[in-house]
Amino acid sequence: MEAPERKTVAQCTVACIEHEGAHNDIGGVYHQLFAWAHKAGIAPTGQPFTIFLESPRDVGWQKGRFQVCLPVPSGTEGSGEVTVEAQPATDVLAVEVQGPYHEIPAHYAEFLAWIDYEGATIAGAPREVYIVHPAPDGSGDPAAFRTEIQFPVE
Repeated sequence: MEAPERKTVAQCTVACIEHEGAHNDIGGVYHQLFAWAHKAGIAPTGQPFTIFLESPRDVGWQKGRFQVCLPVPSGTEGSGEVTVEAQPATDVLAVEVQGPYHEIPAHYAEFLAWIDYEGATIAGAPREVYIVHPAPDGSGDPAAFRTEIQFPVE
């Protein structure tokens, strides 16, 4: 893992679905969110991401709460289980990793060790931004997937 980068993530409007389940459920929830956006004629305005609603050190890979998010135009209205909210600008430490999603927990362990070593202060739940991800039909080469792991920091 390369050294994480400190940056500011801009404020954005997101459509999201909150879910409780395994990390492996994320793809299915995204399928629902993308289907909702397609049916509503809404084009995403940025990369999809997941916010984990657990303590940063307690992300449960087998069972946890998370919110899948899709950046959308301001003024978009949610429906059904899809809500729309503003995500504030946030300072984060970020690292990009490549490979299948089942390898992500090991990257978190390494990232958290780096944060501890550097003495950074985590200020919120982590998120995963999906830079290269499966197509809406689920196709894609897992070895080529690129995910940016972000931890909000003070």
